[in-house]
Amino acid sequence: MNESVLSTRNLITGYQDKGVAPKVVGKYGELHLRRGEFNVLIGVNGVGKSTLLKTLSGEIIPLEGEVTINGQVLNELSNTQRSLLISFVFSNTSIVGKLTVFETVLMGRYPYVNWWGKLKEEDHRIALDALKDVGADHLKERYINTLSDGERQKVMIARAIAQNTDVIFLDEPSAHLDLINRIEIFQLLKSIARKKQKAILLSTHEIEMSLQVADNLWILYDKEVKIGSPSEIVATNFINQTFSSPSIAFNAKSGVFNFCASERLFSFKISLSQEVENYKGPIDPVIYLEWELKKMISEGAYIDGNPQFDIILRGMEKEEALHWEVNFDGKKYTYDLSKCSLFSELMKLYQLD
Repeated sequence: MNESVLSTRNLITGYQDKGVAPKVVGKYGELHLRRGEFNVLIGVNGVGKSTLLKTLSGEIIPLEGEVTINGQVLNELSNTQRSLLISFVFSNTSIVGKLTVFETVLMGRYPYVNWWGKLKEEDHRIALDALKDVGADHLKERYINTLSDGERQKVMIARAIAQNTDVIFLDEPSAHLDLINRIEIFQLLKSIARKKQKAILLSTHEIEMSLQVADNLWILYDKEVKIGSPSEIVATNFINQTFSSPSIAFNAKSGVFNFCASERLFSFKISLSQEVENYKGPIDPVIYLEWELKKMISEGAYIDGNPQFDIILRGMEKEEALHWEVNFDGKKYTYDLSKCSLFSELMKLYQLD
């Protein structure tokens, strides 16, 4: 097992105002962050993810218990001492002033400046290496305010790398990014944890992506935390218990969330005929059928061994055409796949019945 860098003991997070009873957000007991591991923190809105990150970073003092990093009690350290041990990346960091990308990353080196406040040649080398680590060294002369959201987040991660801390916290760093950039950020952080032997904890709402990439999931619920590998968390049905609702459910086999209809409609079964193997068109019949199945389930239809609708995807005489064969109420109906919405046609028959 990797070395534990940050640990907690009897940790209770929350807020304390003068003359008011403390507001407890979470009771987490003993937690550990280890070198070389990419940990992802998830939970519904308002459950306390940001409060936990701020407590672990020393921004908020625990209501009870303590946080230690490399054996030192975090809240006994000065801000400068903490900045040598912990770096933080936020979802939407604003950089004041007209700074270049390279100057922004150099800001990560300021905990190391000498008495004269000057950066050394080594600091410049470390900053450039950090940009190379995130694949953004080609941006070094660009002004930070001219970058896209994805480019800017890579620069902020490079600044955290340049800060050279054992622990990196990230609070929803992919919140404003498109799908490709979100994937790149997750893969980048996992690579940094491995290659740089950093202990990384990232807060996010990207549950499906986290299940594929994270070493460990930290799931906050009811003022507690469940920690485990994605395999363990999914296999114990904890994702479904924590995040499902009447309108959505987690499929443990596929690892995705599926929509749930508000009402139950008709039963069906759906299959491919053998002649589909001769189909020469641009559509993959297996994938097409799978997505039609998802569509119908999301609308309220359900699979049954004795279905009201028996649906078969068949090939037509032309090798580049497909059609639906629908058996319903003792009758057979045929629909050109390219000219109809299958669910709409089934609903017409269902409503006429």
